[in-house]
Parts: sequence; structure tokens; C-alpha cells
Amino acid sequence: MDSCIEYLSNHPLVIIALAAVALLMVYFIFVKFFKMVLILGLILLVCGGYFYCQSPDEWPDKVKKTIETVKKKSDTMVEKGKKVVGDSKELTDGIGKVIERGKKAFLGK
Repeated sequence: MDSCIEYLSNHPLVIIALAAVALLMVYFIFVKFFKMVLILGLILLVCGGYFYCQSPDEWPDKVKKTIETVKKKSDTMVEKGKKVVGDSKELTDGIGKVIERGKKAFLGK
């Protein structure tokens, strides 16, 4: 590992090349992700238009019911997410304490 770091510190062009490759990879990932989002949005618009054409009188009621359902479920998901974040903070604090105890035991600090 030290030899790799030493090689990279002695050859900055290699670092630049690696950074360029990494940036290109990130760029292409985002481009594909953006295309996927656009395609999914188009599919949602087509589906919405189809269902609107099927029954235009019932459309507003169905949309309101769907929005209410999404709000209720998203609220429960947010609450569950807050709980998970709180639990993970407690877990990471506990891990930090264990690491400190290990350092004291092995290093005698």
C-alpha cells in the first residue's frame, strides 16, 4: 500500500488520469439516471392520460384519494425513518465507546 501511495505522489499525471476516469464514470452514471427519470416521468404521464380518458368524471376523486393515501403512508415512513436514525445514532455511539475501551486496553492510553 505504501508503494502505491509513493508511486502516486511521485507521478502526479497518474493521479490526474485516475481523477478524469472517475469523473467520467460519475458523469455517465448521472446521465443514465437522468434518462431513466425522464422515461419514468413520460410513462407516468401516459398512464395518467389513459386513466383520465377512461373516466374523466371520476378522475379528480381518484387523484385526491391517491394523494391522501400517499401522504398517510409517507408520514408513517418518515416516522419509521426518524426512529431508525435515532437507533443508529445510539448504536454508533455504543461502537465508539467500545473502540475507545479497546484502544485503552491494547495501547494502555
